[in-house]
Amino acid sequence: MTYVVLSVAVLALIALITLPTLRHLPARPLVLTALVLIALTAVFDNVIVGLDIVAYDDALTSGIRLWYAPVEDFAYALGAVMLIPAVWTWLSGPRNATRGHRATPAHRATPAHRATRGHDSEPATIGESGESAS
Repeated sequence: MTYVVLSVAVLALIALITLPTLRHLPARPLVLTALVLIALTAVFDNVIVGLDIVAYDDALTSGIRLWYAPVEDFAYALGAVMLIPAVWTWLSGPRNATRGHRATPAHRATPAHRATRGHDSEPATIGESGESAS
C-alpha cells in the first residue's frame, strides 16, 4: 500500500465521520487553521526530512514533493483540521442551536437568571460605615 492510498483512505474516513458535524461550525476558523497547519507542516516536515530524521521509501510515495517533504505528509494536517474540532464539539455537550454556544449551566447563570431561580441577584456590598448593606 502506498502513502497516497493510505492518506486518501484515512482522510475519506475522517471526512465521512466528521463532515456532518463540521458543516455546522463556522468555516473561516477551519480554513485559517488549515492554512496555518499546512504552512507549519511545510516548514517542519522539510526540516525533519531534509536532515534525514525521517525518511520515506520513494517507491511508496507519489513522487511529488514540496522541497524535501512528500505531499502525502500534508494529509496529517488536513485530518487534524477535520478531526479535532469535531471531537471537541462532540465532547462539549449540548449546544444552543440558535447561537452555537453551550447552554449556560445553572451554577454559572447570569445575575438575571439567578433572580428567577430564587438566588440573590446582587452580591452584598459594604456601605460607607463599613457594614454590610444587604
